[in-house]
Amino acid sequence: MSLRHGFKAEANRLAMQVRAELGLHPTSPLAPALLAEHLAIPVETFSSAIAHDELVGRLLTTECEAVSAVTVHAGPRRAIWVNDSHDLGRQNSSAHHEIAHALLMHPPGPALDFRGCRHWDGEIEEEADWLAGNLLITNEAAWSIARRGTSPEEAMLQYGVSKPMLTWRMNMSGARARRVRSAS
Repeated sequence: MSLRHGFKAEANRLAMQVRAELGLHPTSPLAPALLAEHLAIPVETFSSAIAHDELVGRLLTTECEAVSAVTVHAGPRRAIWVNDSHDLGRQNSSAHHEIAHALLMHPPGPALDFRGCRHWDGEIEEEADWLAGNLLITNEAAWSIARRGTSPEEAMLQYGVSKPMLTWRMNMSGARARRVRSAS
């Protein structure tokens, strides 16, 4: 599946715009909790729901890979639930993915199809993935990481991302290629 023409640039502009609204520099890290609060979207963890539902406990233990995060809609309101059994980088990515759905005004859909299987709209999921990556690390931030020669470990810690996310953003932003060209 491919993103519609111009979406990648639009996603980076949107990530820069929300940083500006929050008074952050284009290269600043953006914690999902800060953006969610700005958008008035509550973010909860699965472990906080265990007392309410025994089945949620399974999502933190034996079924921990089944769900990373989910948005629950109640009319025009939404709340994000994040699986806190995952490492912090994945939690941040998952939360930003759900926030991306809100920023892109993706309509809520059914969780399951008529067969009881997970409903999946590849196009909107790909858009949310791309925007989430930009919310975590803008192109400008990736270029700054490359220009400064920041180690992957330091960048992962600074931006609260996993190594796969950092690698993906460095590649997709062109930062790695820019660094190689400038070193030549």
